[in-house]
Amino acid sequence: MERRLRTNWGSYALLLLALVATSVTCFDRTLGDEVIRLAGSLGEDVADWPTQFHEPSAVSAADVNPFLWMLHHLDEPADRIDTHHYSRLPEAVGAFGGSDQRETATIGGQDRESLESDAETFVDELGSNPDERQPPSSVHRPGLTPPYRPPAASQHPDVETLNDNRRPPFDTSSLFQHHFNTFFNTPLETGFFGAGGLPGFGFFDTHANRPWWKGENVCTEREEKEEDIASSDNEEVSVNGGSNGGSSSSFGFHGFSTFNLNVQSCAEKQHKYVCTSIKNVNGRKRTEKITRQCCHGFGRPRSGPPNAHCQKLDLYSMEETVERLGAKEFISTLKKSGLEATLENDVTLFVVPDNAYTNFAEQMWENNLVAFDPTARAKRAIDFASMTARDMILGHTVNGSYYIEDISNEQLLKTDLPGTNIRINIYPRGPTSSARDQSYTEHPYRYTANCAPLLKLNRVADRGIVHVVDRVLVPARNTLMDIIEARDDMTLMRTFLEMTGLDKMLREQGDDKHFTIFAPNDDAFLKLDKDIRRKLKAGNGCAMNILKNHILDITFCSLAAVNGVKTSTYNMLNEKLEFEYAMVGKTRAPMVVTGDIVETGETIEDEGKKTQRIRINGQATIEESDVIASNGVLHVIDSVLPTESGMPISNTLANHNLTIFKQLLTDAGLEEEFDAMSNRTFFIPTDQAFEQTEAGRYWIRQLKEHPESLRGNSALKEFLEYHVAEPLIKTCALEETSVPTKAGQNVRVNLYTTNPVFTTVMNRATVNCARLVRFDEETCGSVVHEIDKVLDVPKMNLMDALSANPEYSMFQRLVSLTNLTEMLTSPDAGLTVLVPKNDVFLEVDSWYQATLQNQDELERIIRAHILPNVICCTGIVPSEWPFVRTTETISGQQLKLNRNRRPQVQNAGITKCDVVARNGIIHEINDVINVQPQRATDAVGASSGNPFESFGSLARPLPFWFK
Repeated sequence: MERRLRTNWGSYALLLLALVATSVTCFDRTLGDEVIRLAGSLGEDVADWPTQFHEPSAVSAADVNPFLWMLHHLDEPADRIDTHHYSRLPEAVGAFGGSDQRETATIGGQDRESLESDAETFVDELGSNPDERQPPSSVHRPGLTPPYRPPAASQHPDVETLNDNRRPPFDTSSLFQHHFNTFFNTPLETGFFGAGGLPGFGFFDTHANRPWWKGENVCTEREEKEEDIASSDNEEVSVNGGSNGGSSSSFGFHGFSTFNLNVQSCAEKQHKYVCTSIKNVNGRKRTEKITRQCCHGFGRPRSGPPNAHCQKLDLYSMEETVERLGAKEFISTLKKSGLEATLENDVTLFVVPDNAYTNFAEQMWENNLVAFDPTARAKRAIDFASMTARDMILGHTVNGSYYIEDISNEQLLKTDLPGTNIRINIYPRGPTSSARDQSYTEHPYRYTANCAPLLKLNRVADRGIVHVVDRVLVPARNTLMDIIEARDDMTLMRTFLEMTGLDKMLREQGDDKHFTIFAPNDDAFLKLDKDIRRKLKAGNGCAMNILKNHILDITFCSLAAVNGVKTSTYNMLNEKLEFEYAMVGKTRAPMVVTGDIVETGETIEDEGKKTQRIRINGQATIEESDVIASNGVLHVIDSVLPTESGMPISNTLANHNLTIFKQLLTDAGLEEEFDAMSNRTFFIPTDQAFEQTEAGRYWIRQLKEHPESLRGNSALKEFLEYHVAEPLIKTCALEETSVPTKAGQNVRVNLYTTNPVFTTVMNRATVNCARLVRFDEETCGSVVHEIDKVLDVPKMNLMDALSANPEYSMFQRLVSLTNLTEMLTSPDAGLTVLVPKNDVFLEVDSWYQATLQNQDELERIIRAHILPNVICCTGIVPSEWPFVRTTETISGQQLKLNRNRRPQVQNAGITKCDVVARNGIIHEINDVINVQPQRATDAVGASSGNPFESFGSLARPLPFWFK
């Protein structure tokens, strides 16, 4: 349907002005006057447009949009278009062609600098005032708007007249850009907001948002590396649209079935912008890294805007910078050591404040006193042996300038002292300190050098950078194992590490070798039970787990623990360790945290006085912290950290409140034997499981009434050993199979799913139909799974179980008349038998007697009650359409499984679950399974009334198969 509309461009302009005026109602009356004046001026401009633009025209509803209407007139003949009233952009610049004489690089062999400068010029040209666009050869100065010059009398102020008579290309974007920029960027005389531009709309100024790394005072470094591609299937990814051979495609193929791309990634830091690109050039891998950063002597203010550009810094000499930071003693020692030439190079100094340096000097002096404590002297000799003042200065000096943001966690900085490094670690700040600490905005992380906190960072000098540490850095020449061997209070720790072979790990060195060991002293090990100490000396799995519970594969300095909150990490057993500060009694000189600064405390003489110390899992206290090594750090603790994976099974039973099984183990005299087991899987019934099963209640009565008879009881021993399987199996490795037990008989493991859609995802496990309720509880060299039933040792097969129960005699008679007796006696059958009790058959006695005379019907009925898999009651869950679960009988018929008040199979409810036999299980049901005889035509759906014959099995309920 067409209708006639009058296109009034002035209406759209007035609407735009009204919207802007409404959004800035906070300005004074002058602003409203300016809106009215510009609206009237724009209305007069529209009146001068050609008459065909004012005349009504027949357009569709979709052409109401004026921009769509303009597009509809693009193909009109040139004689109908007045070129005076079309504007266009100036000739394209840079990579876009035009009369610009600048050399433009191709995409195939592109130069990053030329492309970026071209793009900048193009953006600058678009951002300029459309009324004063310069010719392509002119240079536009970013951030400056040309002075306004009124148009000639014969020229419309919003129109650029073409010098030639050629029809210009119509560009709707340039038309919008022209009027938009005229509206917001005109100068003071005619501008909507004057010279200041639109308040709060700074994003229209493309130069204000220019990245800092494209601004002034930025130095660029380029690194290139080229190497052969190792293999033909090397893959590279292109983000930048790079191509090979000048092709416009970003994908290149070299050789048969080889897919090559180019990769480029950029990362921005506080003072640095790094772009790395990887390209495939003639079959070689070229890596190019371009780093843009503030030139030396310039920097970006941390408290400034996010896009703050590089500004000139007031730099001092290295000597004066160090003195201003309060490290005059350090620089004085440097001069006395004859190392003044070091300050003339580009270096990074880790300087020590005067008070900390004085404490170090006093300690060195005390170390030479004859009357000094020999024990403490021996320990300090490890740290400062043969250390001179010159060595100390060299151990704090690193060649090159290193901003702290450029250093990664665990990075080793090689010092001028041969054979020593400084290890940098990064830790998060605590939530409470972050809120009140003003330095958080400057550095959101805490940094350490050889576990010494960094107090001041990134102090730039005329040559190099200075960081301030809170104490003298101990030269880390020895490994963790070397330190343990040299200490007199860690003889037991050394022995246990050697017995387990962990000493080799603690001797490893390298950039990727970093450990933390919380080493119990000899007094701590003497607190342990003698049996646990015996296991540690034996070096078995228990000892390995106990020691690994004290080792981390990261460097964890004491600074990582934050006062007032819990700090957690994971050890080599993947078990959590929690650290928090607590008030404890007198110990060795502690490391006291004040805010985010760690300071060395004084030895406390008063026994009643307490101090704040780091506690681990609330069980051990760090007595001596931050003993730095070349491959990590050592902390001395006063207690051994317990772990269930290092404790014997008797301890695990007690910790998990499995009291009845543990009492049976103790009364039977088997506790020590079970504790010595390794590589086992324990299926332990809960106390509730004992109370809910007949076999469990029997052993509870024996504990109460005849505990003396349990010692050496063979039946009890068999019962307990039937709950121990070999080998160690965690839930992730469980599969449907029979597992041998220590008692000599197997237990059957079954897996089920409760998910109606993802029926292949098994999320429920049973052992002899006892469900695993808690699992994967580690003990010494073994694993514990808690179950909801006791495992009674089965004595009979399925056929014997039917014969032994008089309630099943009528069903057993039917089975004996068929040829299925051998199946039910097979030791590896793994069947589920659905057995109606005698009273069910008595209700249909006439049918029962008739069935006895019909051999074919008799066998069909019995086969409908036998399933080829073990389906425990816990594996039968509610199922409704369309997610109907079915299982198959041994004759191939489908039986529906469901659960309401009780588990159901087809039309029968299960009244007694999981009677376990050696070769399967029995479910007692309250009805005879009713299954229609299977016809040959059912296989293809013919003559069955199936409306989905072409879909085959999809027309049936969704099957649920058990392995």
